[in-house]
Amino acid sequence: MKRLIFLLWSISLLFAGCDMSDSLSPENDENLKSAEMKMVPIKGELQSHVTENLNGIPVYGTLSGNLSHLGKLITDKSTWYTISVEMDEQTWTISWEMFGSVCAANGDFLKYTLSGSFSIPENQIFGQATFNGGTGRFCQAQGTIEFTGYADDPTNITTMHMQMEGMITNVGSSRNGENTMVKQNESIAQSFIEAWDTHDADLLSSLFADEFIYTEVTTGRSYTEKDALAAYVNATISGIPDTRFEVVSIVANEQFAAVEWIWKGTNTIGWPYLGIPATDKYFELPGSSVMEIENGKIIWDKDYWDWNTFMQLIGVGL
Repeated sequence: MKRLIFLLWSISLLFAGCDMSDSLSPENDENLKSAEMKMVPIKGELQSHVTENLNGIPVYGTLSGNLSHLGKLITDKSTWYTISVEMDEQTWTISWEMFGSVCAANGDFLKYTLSGSFSIPENQIFGQATFNGGTGRFCQAQGTIEFTGYADDPTNITTMHMQMEGMITNVGSSRNGENTMVKQNESIAQSFIEAWDTHDADLLSSLFADEFIYTEVTTGRSYTEKDALAAYVNATISGIPDTRFEVVSIVANEQFAAVEWIWKGTNTIGWPYLGIPATDKYFELPGSSVMEIENGKIIWDKDYWDWNTFMQLIGVGL
């Protein structure tokens, strides 16, 4: 069941959608505005693949396939991140929210947010994604796309197969850069990891709004006060004094941001009061952080990493 929930997420697939063959070149502002407002059909088939399943939670995945007006997706750059997931145990239906971006064949990114449901008994997935800008020719892209599909095995999913159809603005002539709010959110996610990397608890706390919740999903611990958050950061680093964090990738839109990271360090001290002794083992632990940003401040963050993997890497018996 864990694998199932986590694979649902693979659904992130639908967001690819712009016509790379429609290369408009408006010669004046009036033509540019007209081109930006024009809606064109978008449809295709995508496959969604789960990359990380931490403690049974679908955290991160990639998309492959083809869409009209877009071409073949660059899979390793077409990603999705979990925002929330719920299970209705009466109907065995899973509902979720996610966001991410897809990479067109020309290297431009199209951002999206998505909500959908998966019926386990019927092996059917359905939902809708909303396009919200991107880079290059997708900078001002807007639209929606609906999708339906199925899993290879509804109780042991490895891949989701999706068919989708919708409408998107014709952005073939849009050459502006990414909007400032998206850039700001990417910068906040970057600063979030830099704070961990430089052991700066005050910097990390300053990135959060006055009212926030920081959740370490692996342990279930949450923090809602900045002093408590700073103490958590310092306590974590105290066990691994040479802690470093490396950014793997960052994805953001106007509301959410996600960062994949690798925690590197040596277990020279550990946390004896938690039953975790020093082992002098070097480790590199992958993980990710997903956050919602409002008015330039983080209002919630969820950190995902696998406890069993961490214990194995630092040489502590389970």
